[in-house]
Amino acid sequence: MIIKCTRTYDELELSEREGLHRTDGSEYFRVAIRSPNLSASLQVYAWNPCGSGLEQFFEDLAANWKGWNGEKKWTSLEGELSLVCTTDSVGHISIEVTLFDGWNVRNVFYVDAGQLDQIVLDIKKFFTI
Repeated sequence: MIIKCTRTYDELELSEREGLHRTDGSEYFRVAIRSPNLSASLQVYAWNPCGSGLEQFFEDLAANWKGWNGEKKWTSLEGELSLVCTTDSVGHISIEVTLFDGWNVRNVFYVDAGQLDQIVLDIKKFFTI
């Protein structure tokens, strides 16, 4: 699944869904940041992926599409992926994505409030096993 930035050609992709239902219990998915000047990806550990909180995080953003004060944050279980979201008064959401694996890659994606419901549906579909 891909989240496309509304201001640039940047994309945030979740992939390798097959890692979410491994019989050995080592569940994971891949996150990739792609932009004209940057490309980075990382495997994210996903113990209990359907209850990972990422779905709930985006559901909360969608429910509060008119805006909120401060930052809304989500971090993966082992801290290799973090999202920090802010909003402005006209329905633009910035999603600062940080990948960490001994190195840091950080990129900011912008989405419109109107995209959030579809993002929630795509994330639910991605994590449905």
